[in-house]
Amino acid sequence: MSKDSIILERRFVPKGTLVMRQGDQGNSAYLIQSGSVSVYADVDEKRIELAKLDMGQIFGEMALIFDDPRTASVEALEDCNLIVITRQTFKQKLDRSDPTIRAIVVMLTQRIVTANNAMLAKKGNLDDLVDTSKIIYDNVFASLPATQKRTFENSVLPKLQEFMGAIKSFQDRFSGKE
Repeated sequence: MSKDSIILERRFVPKGTLVMRQGDQGNSAYLIQSGSVSVYADVDEKRIELAKLDMGQIFGEMALIFDDPRTASVEALEDCNLIVITRQTFKQKLDRSDPTIRAIVVMLTQRIVTANNAMLAKKGNLDDLVDTSKIIYDNVFASLPATQKRTFENSVLPKLQEFMGAIKSFQDRFSGKE
């Protein structure tokens, strides 16, 4: 048996089961072999769904690198079969990888933590919605081939401007600017 063929623990989790809780310590991640889960965080006594994950996706991965408490809870949306990836197993595999890859994994993980924390801390208001919509439009537009840009602009931009106008009208009506 090669050193890369470590047999990983499997775990069955029934629908409705809380797989991990925000704030708890963790030292493992889970690969979804079957089923689906909801990843959510409780912020200001509100449940904010961060993702729905299904077969082939991993959750709890931050615990493989950091000792920080879990930043989200995960609940099984249906019966799940999970493969448990422990910190020790991950570390063994990472230690055998190229030093550059190790450095990139740690750096990317830290960036994800920073972005997740910023997103959870953001209260969100209509101005944020407008700004985010503009950023997404600009990013999609910039990523398109030149042959598709005009079509995208002609079909999406008018609807985006209508959406932005509706938000402005709503803001004006409820802020007394009308």
